[in-house]
Amino acid sequence: MAATNRGTFFSGAGLVWKWQRLVWWVFAVCLIFGFFSTQEMTERAASLLNRSMAAQRLVNGFDVGAITELLQLPDSPLAIQGHNIVHFSMLFVVFMLFATGGILAAYVLDEKPTTTAFFEAAGHHFWRFFRLLIYLAIVLLPIAGLAAASNAIHTHIDEQSISPYSADHFGEAAVVAILMLLILVRLWFDMAQVIAVADDEKKMHRALRRALTLLRRNFFSLLWLYLRVSIIAWVLFGIGLHFWMYHVNPQSNVAAFLLSQLMILIWIGTRLWQRASEALWYRDHQANQAPEPAWSPSPAPMYVPVAAEPQA
Repeated sequence: MAATNRGTFFSGAGLVWKWQRLVWWVFAVCLIFGFFSTQEMTERAASLLNRSMAAQRLVNGFDVGAITELLQLPDSPLAIQGHNIVHFSMLFVVFMLFATGGILAAYVLDEKPTTTAFFEAAGHHFWRFFRLLIYLAIVLLPIAGLAAASNAIHTHIDEQSISPYSADHFGEAAVVAILMLLILVRLWFDMAQVIAVADDEKKMHRALRRALTLLRRNFFSLLWLYLRVSIIAWVLFGIGLHFWMYHVNPQSNVAAFLLSQLMILIWIGTRLWQRASEALWYRDHQANQAPEPAWSPSPAPMYVPVAAEPQA
């Protein structure tokens, strides 16, 4: 299983590269939606910072303290106050929900994602994935309650404990536990989507049950496959953020824009790498689970020779 997992890991990257037009389409839509969604925020930031001496802390560098102060202002330009960013974010969620069916169909079948086949698969699975989204919201409710309870316990420990580190250690443990739960839920629903596409499963509750059984029986294999791509994504994103903060000239808007878009492109590419690896893993798993043909006796010959009678 480890060798198969390793092969799936690299084959998933090769599949994303082979059908890279899918990455570029998602990136283009993300860029367009991002441009229109940030217009209100840009206008508010310009009206506030164009006449402020504190703007130099952002113009001449990436000052985390300055960004924190901006967030604390009553009319912060970084706060989500307008409707554009909410509307376009929701549109992007709907677009990705629609496009995922076509993307997974291309990865499962490993066929050229033509426009007709892509939109046919996307429309065919859209409402199934929408039902999965409703199930996901229901599953996330207990996790949200757990996060709220952890926050309340953290506040209580911080108020009652003499040591300032007790609350911090509890908060760190709670964050790790909740993050792990979110990863498992995401992997669970990812596999349910793959099952819905690969097997044309119409009932999403059945797809979720099958995905949960699959995840339980192949827990470490699927989790490690998912985490490896996530680690690569976070490392590359961190390297890009480091270059943006310390190596890009603050006056070079073009370089900052290109670097930020490269970071988004890497994020999209690694996410599709996860989906391609999951699709290939499931395809290989189903091929290995194919039952061997049952033994059947060889058919009796239609003509059975009769021994010749001895002659007198």
